[in-house]
Amino acid sequence: MKIFISAIKYPLAVLFWLAVWHVASLVIGSAIVLVSPIDTIVRLIELAGQGHFWRSIGFTLLRIVSGFGLALVIGILLAAFTSRSKFLYTLMLPAVNIIKSIPVASFAILALIWVGRANLSVFIAFVTVLPIVYFNTYEGIKNTDPKLLEMSKIFNVPLPRVILKVYFPSVLPHVISAAASGLGFAFKAGVAAELIGRVGNTIGFNLQVAQNFLLTADLLAWTATIVLLSYLMEKIFLLCLKRVEKWQSE
Repeated sequence: MKIFISAIKYPLAVLFWLAVWHVASLVIGSAIVLVSPIDTIVRLIELAGQGHFWRSIGFTLLRIVSGFGLALVIGILLAAFTSRSKFLYTLMLPAVNIIKSIPVASFAILALIWVGRANLSVFIAFVTVLPIVYFNTYEGIKNTDPKLLEMSKIFNVPLPRVILKVYFPSVLPHVISAAASGLGFAFKAGVAAELIGRVGNTIGFNLQVAQNFLLTADLLAWTATIVLLSYLMEKIFLLCLKRVEKWQSE
């Protein structure tokens, strides 16, 4: 019984807020201000039958995942590099903190000049996720068991094996944590950049079209698409990392 209750708690919470949304739409009584969840789902199904819907998803997904992947690789490498020297870490710290603090809108405008519209969401996803990956990975490296590292030195364990058997188990949980939060940020920032930069054939561009023509059902349908994509990509990516973690522990 407890397992059943635990399994249905989250779906019931979702249904509760959908009900609140539906009641709010009835009270407001304006399809421009707020449409019902039923109308949103119907519109989402209609959009799913159109080719431009899937093209927009494909373009956005490719760019945001590319930016996220670059941030993951470069963030881990930078953390590994700067963890070997306090001077290098101190030197890198202001740059990473500045990147973390600059608003997405400011970065998007600058990126339009630097990289153009086509690569805008790649760049924005990259700079949004990079600080998260960097700081999490750095913490994982610094928290590696010093006794294991000392033992590795005493027995002259080769560096690749030290990385795989000592550093990797320590760093991986931090990378998983960074990926879990970073992927959501990447989608939010990437789509916002597409909207600001008016990048054609993207989710952000479709959001802007919906806003300009007061198509609230379209706006909410595309927003639901972003939420679903972010959730699915996060689950897929974390599943891959969990598989890697399981493989490493065997």
